[in-house]
Amino acid sequence: MEKKWRCTVCGYIHTGDQPPGICPVCGVDASRFELLIDDNKAVPSPSGMIGFTQEVWETFVLHAVAAHFPNGLLPAAALFIVLFLIKGVESFETTAFHLVALCVLVTPVVFISGLRDWQYKYGGAPGGVFYKKIMLALILLVFGLAAVTLRAVVGSWGGLEGWGQIIYLALIAGMLGCVTMLGHYGGQLVFMKLEKSASKD
Repeated sequence: MEKKWRCTVCGYIHTGDQPPGICPVCGVDASRFELLIDDNKAVPSPSGMIGFTQEVWETFVLHAVAAHFPNGLLPAAALFIVLFLIKGVESFETTAFHLVALCVLVTPVVFISGLRDWQYKYGGAPGGVFYKKIMLALILLVFGLAAVTLRAVVGSWGGLEGWGQIIYLALIAGMLGCVTMLGHYGGQLVFMKLEKSASKD
């Protein structure tokens, strides 16, 4: 009877005497696979805090974690701006500015870790999706730096005045569009791999 192995990172199931050298779905090596018993129960691994810490250490993917920050910060910033425009409470706008600034600080980490994963997991393969993600990340960073600089120089929403306020809002809207499309293309990469993997089984 052939053995079944489960990837502890993405859950991919492999059938064979040994785990695959590289997971076809998420790209981790064979050490990240666990042997299944009765098709769904895994061979016991360390439990408690030690087991949890070991699992997190072995499966941690910086890019996947870092990419969630802009994806969460920018919609929250947009919500606070809308609340500010409706209610006129200045602390809402200030909070939105701080969220945008934090997004700008995190974006280089997302960008660099994404380039690293592209080289490591995909061998730097050329492709429209990769190039689109790189371009969108650069636009996100440029828009973010422009928005934070513009708002920081004048020191307040009121200091932006007419066109300054419109440009500031447009930059944040552009950033929100970038993270939306980055999430879309990231999802394409993941689901394309899952579909390819399913078609092989």
